Amino acid sequence: MSHWEFPGSEPIDAFIDLAAGSVALTAEATDVTTVSLAPARFARNADKLLSEVRVSFDNGRLEVAGPKRTGLWRGYPGLGLTIRLPRGSRCAVRTASADVTCTGELAELDAHSASGDVTAAAVTRNLQASTASGDVRAEETGATADVRTVSGDVRIARAGGDIQARTASGDVNIATAASSATVNTASGDVRIGNMASGSANVNTASGDVVVGVARDVGVYLDLASLSGSITSQLDDAEPSEDITLEVRCRSLSGDIRIARASSAGADRRQAKPAS
Repeated sequence: MSHWEFPGSEPIDAFIDLAAGSVALTAEATDVTTVSLAPARFARNADKLLSEVRVSFDNGRLEVAGPKRTGLWRGYPGLGLTIRLPRGSRCAVRTASADVTCTGELAELDAHSASGDVTAAAVTRNLQASTASGDVRAEETGATADVRTVSGDVRIARAGGDIQARTASGDVNIATAASSATVNTASGDVRIGNMASGSANVNTASGDVVVGVARDVGVYLDLASLSGSITSQLDDAEPSEDITLEVRCRSLSGDIRIARASSAGADRRQAKPAS
C-alpha cells in the first residue's frame, strides 16, 4: 500500500485516471489531502503495479494517473484508490471499469466510465457523468447536472438545478426536480417524483413516463403518445392561472401518467441512491 499527504485546507482540483479497481473520494473539512493506493486482493506483482502510478500535487492541483493501458489490459487486477480532500473541491475522474464513489460535498464532479458505476452524495455546482453500462446515482445536485448512460440507470434523489439525462435502455428516476428536467430515453422508463416549477421535457420511444406534480401548482400539460395510454390524476378544477410548471412528454409506444406528487412515492423511493 502507498500513501501520500499534502497539507492545505482550501478546495483543490483533482484529476484522476485509473482504469480498473475503485475510486473513493471523501470531501470534508480537513487541513490535509491524503491519497492511499492499494492493489486488489491476490494481485500479482503488487509492488510493480504501485510503482507505475504517478501521484503529484502542485499549486492546489492533485493528479493521480494509473498504469498506461496496453493490449493485455483485460487481465489487469485493478487498484483501490482512496482520496480525502477539502470540502468544495472539484474533481475530474476517468475510468474504464473502476467504480467511482464520492461522499461529502464536492463543488464539481466530471466523471466518465465505461462499465463502472458513479455515485455521489452532494455536488453543489456542476455534475457531469457518463457511463456505458454503469449506473449513475446522486443524493443531491446543484446548479446543473448532465448525465448520460447507454444501458445504465440514472437515480437522482434531488436535482436542485437544471438537469439533463439521456439513456438508451436505462431507466431515469428523479425523486425531486426543483428546476427544469430534460430527459431522453429509447426504451428506458422515466419517473420524476415531485415537481413544482420549471419545466419537464421528456421524450421516449417505448419507455413509460410518470411525472409527479406538487399540490396547488398551476401546470401546463402537453402530452402525446402514439400507441400508449395517457392518464392524469390532476383535478380539472385546480388553478390554471399563475402557471409555474410546464410538462411536455412525447412517447411512441410508452404510457404517460401525470400523478399527484404524493402518489409518486414508489418512484421517489426508487430514485434514492444505493448506500
